[in-house]
Amino acid sequence: MLKLENINKSYGDIHALKHFSYEFSTGVYGLLGPNGAGKSTLMNIITDNLSADQGSILYEGKDVKQMGKAFRRVLGYMPQQQGLYPNFTLNRFLWYMAALKGMTKTEASKQIDQLLTLVNLSDVRQKRLGAFSGGMKQRALIAQAMLGNPRVLILDEPTAGLDPKERIRIRNLISEIAFDKIVIIATHVVSDIEFIAKELLLLKNGEIISSGSPHALCAELEGKVFEIQTTPDKLKEITRHYRVGNISKDENSIYVRVISDEIPPGAVTQKPSVEDLYLYVFDEDDKI
Repeated sequence: MLKLENINKSYGDIHALKHFSYEFSTGVYGLLGPNGAGKSTLMNIITDNLSADQGSILYEGKDVKQMGKAFRRVLGYMPQQQGLYPNFTLNRFLWYMAALKGMTKTEASKQIDQLLTLVNLSDVRQKRLGAFSGGMKQRALIAQAMLGNPRVLILDEPTAGLDPKERIRIRNLISEIAFDKIVIIATHVVSDIEFIAKELLLLKNGEIISSGSPHALCAELEGKVFEIQTTPDKLKEITRHYRVGNISKDENSIYVRVISDEIPPGAVTQKPSVEDLYLYVFDEDDKI
């Protein structure tokens, strides 16, 4: 159990986190919110890269500040394609990270072999990181985060900029490794956590404005997501009145997916998705 109690953090007049409290247990948690919502600040406080102005973090009932190195040993962190050394081979990079984590040679040797197999990079262990594709770099960063068998994993945009095949590979990998770990993911690719997240936390201006399972949160939008079949001359009016999630076209018509508290004339009700939820919660435009 990882418990955050009344975490506050300010940068001058900007209140990045406001009275943030939450309990995390085994499973995947998705942090959703626009830029400036507080996601990065939260992750940096958990990983001890930043100090909170107020509040405490408890792991298994113990204050992490008092635990010190003992907490860092149960923590794994994956940044956004940062910290990679382009001239290092993957093998050298993982050995270097293992040394920083204080692992013995025996532990490091065994885990590096296992992790390279897990992330499907065994055949490129002697290749320089600078020659890796985006997906390979992401998998390398996941591997280093898992060195030392951490119980808490913090992943910052693990699928950003990847092609669909790599996104699916990494999404499935995260789901697999979360069976016995707390995994906290910050992402803007909401579709990637819709099916693997145990709970979603929706952050806005440093506060949790909603939380729960994807299914429960999407259920709150039942009867608010619609598809409108229209023509080009009416499209502008629809986009002016409603939150628009998607626009598609066939030979005869235009189809507009909208989110609205009221039923648009002639609209067909649709099943809500996490993407609809994100648009409904974070769209700042006023629609009538």
